Amino acid sequence: MGACSSTEKSTALVRVGYRSTMKPGADIDAIIEAAEKKNKKLGIGGALWYDPETEKVHQMLEGEERAVTKLLDVIIADTRHSAIIMEDMEKVETRQFQEWGGMRLSESPLLKDCGHNRRTNVGGYRAEGKE
Repeated sequence: MGACSSTEKSTALVRVGYRSTMKPGADIDAIIEAAEKKNKKLGIGGALWYDPETEKVHQMLEGEERAVTKLLDVIIADTRHSAIIMEDMEKVETRQFQEWGGMRLSESPLLKDCGHNRRTNVGGYRAEGKE
């Protein structure tokens, strides 16, 4: 098969990060629950950090390039998000996130230099790898 064949499956792993703001009234728990099921089927791992006070989201996605790219197209088209900013997309050799993870965060002035202070797991989600 040639390099441009549409029947070839991309197995390159990528890690993507983006930030967005959830629209008021978006049910983040329902979004995370649906994402866990969908991402598991797609073989996509990652983590989602959410600040309920500002409705800001930071998400990392990791998986096969084709699957991650398709998922990003869905996320960008999702009207529950606004102000989406792509931070990075890199090819990786190994996964940091073996499974989907979802976390809620709230900001604290005490930890302004290192992110957020309160991390509470949403449901049974977990993030693996470095924070």
